[in-house]
Amino acid sequence: MAMIISPTGSTHSNHHDIICQRYVLNDNQVSETFDLLDVDRDGKLSRIEIAALLRTVNVEPTRVELDFIFEEMDTEKTGKITKEDFISYMRSPPVRRTTFRELETWFRRYDADGDGAVTEEEMMAVLKQTTGLIDRIQVHEMFAATDTNRDGRISFHEFVKMMQQ
Repeated sequence: MAMIISPTGSTHSNHHDIICQRYVLNDNQVSETFDLLDVDRDGKLSRIEIAALLRTVNVEPTRVELDFIFEEMDTEKTGKITKEDFISYMRSPPVRRTTFRELETWFRRYDADGDGAVTEEEMMAVLKQTTGLIDRIQVHEMFAATDTNRDGRISFHEFVKMMQQ
């Protein structure tokens, strides 16, 4: 099982870039790590506990970053990470993870006018340029599937959900 931890506690100047050394931990060691993080001893990690962990390495997490972490680790969608979920996640992390910075970069590419949301026209322009897709019906269907709150704009949160599928 692999868990990524920093042996020195050092941080990088940009908190979206994480550079650290990789250590292999067994299930018992990961369980002990969970217990250390579980400050209130309720057997689950809350957003506050995860945020506190990140602050110990000088990272001030945003709501979106915490959403991203919990989307991956909170399999029951309760707003808390159980010890079982934590161990399972650390036992077999995805081989290739997309970083938060990469998602932001991709989102900015789609959000041509920089207003914090992607319109159907912006999506059409990017897909035409990057894939040659010019079928408006197909783009409309993709946009509608991603715009889950049906406000005619894709937020960063909706974009992240789409990229996870």
